[in-house]
Amino acid sequence: MEKSARSGANVDKDNMQLIETTGAEWWDPSGIQMALHSMNPLRIRFVIDGLVNTGVIKAEDRNKPDVFKGLNILDVGCGAGVLTEALARLEGNVIGLDPSEELVKIARDHLKGQSLNVEYITEFIEDYSIKNADKYDVVIASEVLEHIPDQKSFLIEMTKCVKPNGSLFITTPNRTIVSWFTTKIVEFLKLLQKDSHVWSLYITPSEVEEILKEQNFETVLVRGMWYTPFINIFSFIPYHGIHYALQAVKQDRKKQK
Repeated sequence: MEKSARSGANVDKDNMQLIETTGAEWWDPSGIQMALHSMNPLRIRFVIDGLVNTGVIKAEDRNKPDVFKGLNILDVGCGAGVLTEALARLEGNVIGLDPSEELVKIARDHLKGQSLNVEYITEFIEDYSIKNADKYDVVIASEVLEHIPDQKSFLIEMTKCVKPNGSLFITTPNRTIVSWFTTKIVEFLKLLQKDSHVWSLYITPSEVEEILKEQNFETVLVRGMWYTPFINIFSFIPYHGIHYALQAVKQDRKKQK
């Protein structure tokens, strides 16, 4: 597939190649991506909570094994599919999108033999959004924004894929002094690939909210996240200064008129 200059320009190729070097370890829950695996229950819970709060999922259905049944979900920057598969196991119709052919191949190989409704696509969001406007109930970018040079452009392209009244979900590190120290500590503990995260690319919740507001999105939920390495568990905390999860809902322009 030919990649346009427009889309390819918003990828840090060196960073992507660095992440690809650990591609074979993505599905080892005790390897370099251990924290990513342990984040899954909290990521799924956040999406379910958000969809319950916005009335997309009934409160009494939140613990059902098919809670995402009938929902079209786009996982942007899916990597090797750790979150993508988890979403599909709850019966979501899931597309995993990533520009890395190597990581997508790993995701497809891991999917073999499983009866999950997942399709992996190697494409940039800038190209994908042109053909898939207003298509998805849920669009997710989890642990992705901190790797993107032009985050505003990236967020705008993702918003195009969300249906009116649909939700955009993000998890990412905040840009604070505390998060800088935390990143260094986690790298020292070898729970994060060294040099894969650049603190200057971290983005604050208020910056994300402002960008999304310009695209007619209302931020409805922000939660702080905390990782306890010695027991390998993520949890929600009141403090947003290290890591956070954010949900924003696309407003229906027709209803606003």
